[in-house]
Amino acid sequence: MFGTLACGSVLLGGAGACSDDKTPVAKESGGTVAPGAGQEDPGVLLQQGIEQGQAGKSDEAKATFEKVVALQGDNKFAWFNLGYLAQSRNATGEAMADYDKALQIDDSYRPALYNKAMLLEEAKPDEAVALYRKIVGADEGASTAYLRLGLMLVKQHDRTGAQEAFASAIGADPKLASAVPEDFRPQKTRR
Repeated sequence: MFGTLACGSVLLGGAGACSDDKTPVAKESGGTVAPGAGQEDPGVLLQQGIEQGQAGKSDEAKATFEKVVALQGDNKFAWFNLGYLAQSRNATGEAMADYDKALQIDDSYRPALYNKAMLLEEAKPDEAVALYRKIVGADEGASTAYLRLGLMLVKQHDRTGAQEAFASAIGADPKLASAVPEDFRPQKTRR
């Protein structure tokens, strides 16, 4: 579930799906970073960490992103990726701290907002709802944020709010209709 619905969790792939933010790529590298190249260039290191993460080398990616934040402590992309890596290994506290550091740099950074909201869904549902509302308030096309907001509102017994969120999710991405609880789907998509 984490990797499939998380709009922010795809940054290791190059961009956050619920955001227009792009991870800076080292243009001089031609898309890949040679081992040992750019040891002190945060942009080159960031790209190297992304490539390591995509290759399944999570420990190496973590070490590389840590180098980035040691050189450039205000790099929200590196903090986000550290949070993503922590979240993917169920280190919730570490992930939350890393997302918070990314959000201290840019409090509207949607990938970090989204993944933080996912972490808060069980323990602090009201905070999760507030974060999802912040995301959809800034981006009406944030379909997965609308979907998760709707699911949270169902749990809070807010059927009207859930129906509106689900309608917005389906409006932004009709393929999400099957993920919406059946009694909230538009008549034409019910089976």
